[in-house]
Amino acid sequence: MTIERTPRDLLISKLNQKLYFAEIEGKLLSVTYSLTSDKLYTVDHALPELIKVIHLLEQEQRAIMHEIDHLYSSVK
Repeated sequence: MTIERTPRDLLISKLNQKLYFAEIEGKLLSVTYSLTSDKLYTVDHALPELIKVIHLLEQEQRAIMHEIDHLYSSVK
């Protein structure tokens, strides 16, 4: 039995996804700004933050693919 998601549920899901991407973008901009403007902020400081950003993007990509798979299987 599949549970139909209401338009409100889909809207909340998409808004949450947009918020998540905005947070990732904020982290990336912060690291980039710090690297270019602050002489004390080095690549050694930036690398862990960039690795976190990459990990967050991979997680979001997996979530999107899972949602696509779910939607595709419900269409069949």
